[in-house]
Amino acid sequence: MTTATRVDFAALKLPAKPNTFLMAPKGLCKAAKPDMTPPAFGVAAAKLRQEFLNIVIARPRVSHTFADERELSDDFVARSALFRFPDLVSVKFLDLAKGQSTLALYSRSIYGYSDMGVNRARSLDWLARLKRVFKPVDA
Repeated sequence: MTTATRVDFAALKLPAKPNTFLMAPKGLCKAAKPDMTPPAFGVAAAKLRQEFLNIVIARPRVSHTFADERELSDDFVARSALFRFPDLVSVKFLDLAKGQSTLALYSRSIYGYSDMGVNRARSLDWLARLKRVFKPVDA
């Protein structure tokens, strides 16, 4: 399996294949257009990260493969149920003004051309679970 390399969201360039999902706040990605802008939450980025980790690590077939507490970034491998195909997910948590925070998330398949929306669906599921814990401030 290909190993993950740290994602630099500012320099990230998306592949031509439609097997990725990028969620990032406006202005973070200089070379890629995000599929979605994430909400802001009324907690510090470190607290948002900890709850996100609790949610994601509890999901089946997800491994936490990299953690950088100083940079508030994490990588995961999420495997498909049937064939155990790996998808890579990189997340960075960002402090905003007024004690708020948000996240950037890039989920991508290693194999195949299309993922039939799996990366998007997984990412939105994780975000929905996070929203159950912390209500977005801009919703």
